[in-house]
Amino acid sequence: MVHSKIAAIKAAFSSRGAFLAALETKESAQGRLGNRNPWTNEDLDISPKKDWTWGWYDYAAFWWSYGFSVGVWTAGSSLVSLGMTWWQAIICIFISHFLGAVGMVMHSRSSATYHFGFPVASRIPWGLRGGFFPVFVRVLVGTIWVGVQLVQGGYFVAILFRAMFGEGFANMINTIPASQYITVQQLVGLIVFWVTTLPILSVPIPKVRLLFSVKSAVLPPIVIGLFVFCMLQAKNSGESAGTFTKSGTLHGSALAWAMLGGINSVMGKTSTSIVNQPDLARYARTKTAPFWSQLIALPVGNTLCATLGIFGTSAIQAGWGELIWNPWDLCSAILDRYWNNGARAGVAVVSLGFIFSIIGSNLGANVIPWGADTTVLVPRYINIKRGMYISYVIGIVICPWRILKSASSFLQFLGGYSIFLGPFVGIFLTDYLVCRRGNIYIADLYSPDGRYWYRHGVNWRAAVAYLVAVVLPIPGFTQTFGEPVPVAWLRIYQVGWLLTCTLSSILYWLLCFVGDFASEEKNMRFEAIAWEQLEPYLGSTLETIEGQDAPGVATVGVHNEPKQ
Repeated sequence: MVHSKIAAIKAAFSSRGAFLAALETKESAQGRLGNRNPWTNEDLDISPKKDWTWGWYDYAAFWWSYGFSVGVWTAGSSLVSLGMTWWQAIICIFISHFLGAVGMVMHSRSSATYHFGFPVASRIPWGLRGGFFPVFVRVLVGTIWVGVQLVQGGYFVAILFRAMFGEGFANMINTIPASQYITVQQLVGLIVFWVTTLPILSVPIPKVRLLFSVKSAVLPPIVIGLFVFCMLQAKNSGESAGTFTKSGTLHGSALAWAMLGGINSVMGKTSTSIVNQPDLARYARTKTAPFWSQLIALPVGNTLCATLGIFGTSAIQAGWGELIWNPWDLCSAILDRYWNNGARAGVAVVSLGFIFSIIGSNLGANVIPWGADTTVLVPRYINIKRGMYISYVIGIVICPWRILKSASSFLQFLGGYSIFLGPFVGIFLTDYLVCRRGNIYIADLYSPDGRYWYRHGVNWRAAVAYLVAVVLPIPGFTQTFGEPVPVAWLRIYQVGWLLTCTLSSILYWLLCFVGDFASEEKNMRFEAIAWEQLEPYLGSTLETIEGQDAPGVATVGVHNEPKQ
């Protein structure tokens, strides 16, 4: 085995052509084929049945454990720091995550049924060429999230090292300017986190679900333990739980718009997961596996952790007189006040817990989807695993620690990019659930001669619906960069995600009446041809039989609009 690998490496470097050939991905999910279809590769193909390993409990564990994370603890306390009361912030958190859960459930249906990922699903409403656009936007956003979570992991590693090795680590001379928003200790933590978690990317995706099962059991007790510690700090303060210095300062219309803006901002946290949900739903054992599990686990887990964060933050402010909105600063402050073996051990456990949380969340919600998305950009040379490794490199290059410098900047980041993702969800859900009634011709997703080629590879209906929906909140979006705008535009921006998702859905539905669009699918029962289309791709291995082409080069069905 070792000798054969060494021989293969030597052969790869024997010439330029041999080197490029060695870098090429497999032509299909079943292995090498005699020819290569430029529209697919091993990961763009329909997932083989052996990879359908995620049951309802795996999706429940994923989203339940996802709720007990740094970002959720932070989101709740950040809303309160803007002037809401504790219960107003909790309402915002629950509504936003419930809406997110509804979007995820609906967007999961197509991939849980047909077992394709987001890049291929995008071709249905956008066209084979047009489908590059939503993938490109999603990759940009995913890059930021990968980087943000890498940095958060680095922050906790730095805290862990301080708890383990003492003040010698904490007192290292910081030669990095304050304007960079990162210290030497945090940079060391980031490097250690990056290096030690890199090998985890090699774990096969169908087996990653086991990590979330462990995470769902380990994380809640750790987060609850941190919450209990916070509450004990305020027991002699005489202040009511959930009371903040700036709490309850908003009233009337100002409060209403702040809550709408808060819902929209928190929706930004889940919007990326809603968009790329097909990248996880494709591994579902059954088409219903991602339904109730996500609909319940996502809002309940996230709301519970955010509530703990809100009350924990208020308790710390009451007991210490400080408003500490993120957990890594809280852990550092605990060490400042209680430098003893018990405190150091407790902070070490909490830091390890959040490190584990970040590893799982980043992998499932960001790194895997990023890798899946980039396969469509260069399918000949990039598969999901290679894309995942690339995301880890680019996530550091973008210096994401700047986004985390304050509560307001973090919420601006969350709310800002979500307006560009909302229309993708509205368009796809309307196309799949309403216009086509869940009837997809799989072979056409991989052929420029099929019905998803539309005109020049682009469905103009999706392009128009997207542009019209996105234009409205953009003037308000400029306010986040310090540009003054009229109040009306700011209000539109504050409901940006909900507005762009709803408006794009309605516009796309209306435009689907123009021309002979999906006329055949409209007259079918819901998902009437799903099994017929999927059956040739089933089995642990797909054997190419006489008269039946392999995935990605299957016989193309009749298309509604002529290829141009």
